[in-house]
Amino acid sequence: MWQDLGMARRMEHEWEALTQSSAAAAALRRWADVEPALAGWSDLVALRTATEDRADPARSDAILAGLVRLAARDGGDDELAARVLLQLVLPGAVRLGRRIGAVTGDPVDAEATVLAELATLIRAYPWRRRPHRIAANLLLDCQQRLSRAARRVRGEVPVGLEPALLVDGQAAAGPDDERVELLDLFLWACREGVLTVEETLLVAANRIDEVPIRQLTGRFGRSAASLFALRANAEQRLRAAIEACPDLARAA
Repeated sequence: MWQDLGMARRMEHEWEALTQSSAAAAALRRWADVEPALAGWSDLVALRTATEDRADPARSDAILAGLVRLAARDGGDDELAARVLLQLVLPGAVRLGRRIGAVTGDPVDAEATVLAELATLIRAYPWRRRPHRIAANLLLDCQQRLSRAARRVRGEVPVGLEPALLVDGQAAAGPDDERVELLDLFLWACREGVLTVEETLLVAANRIDEVPIRQLTGRFGRSAASLFALRANAEQRLRAAIEACPDLARAA
């Protein structure tokens, strides 16, 4: 499916066996009783195909939301649901691993680290507070946690590639759909007045593409301390807006 690395390839082989197992069929029947979005699918292959349908992002998000409620330890505490959800966000995880690996020089380790972090985040996901945009939230949380860990060890580490490209107020189109989805979240916040244009560009460049704050001082004409404060205030308002208006955020 992708020119992927070791861990993702092993997961794909494991997935092929899982989709044909009696345990998966039984789980789908069990999940359908408690999560309406997971009802009516013939097997895990059909479920995965539905989440990859870009024509119906609301249905995809509903499926992922049902799985994360089942997977979370304070929800259904279902390890198989967690494994299925990890598979469904695998494309974004692979791309994030490649971006990190391009900087660290160890793509195999980067991919494994991203997948391990996502597995932990899925089980601890705050599904009551953040019931929508599951894939985007998981990938963003993963990137931010790994970035913070890298900075603690090595200082400001650019764990991304080029700055975010915005065209006519929209996320630039391209093969990295998860990256576009995260950018769209920030653009929604800008349209709704949650963030200013300056804050939107700053958060996108720093958090999505991991351009270090100190490298952004010239672009924004502000000191590093000022940019750190601007980012912190912007992210606080963004998180509050998403938690207060999940339906609006979902429609963005």
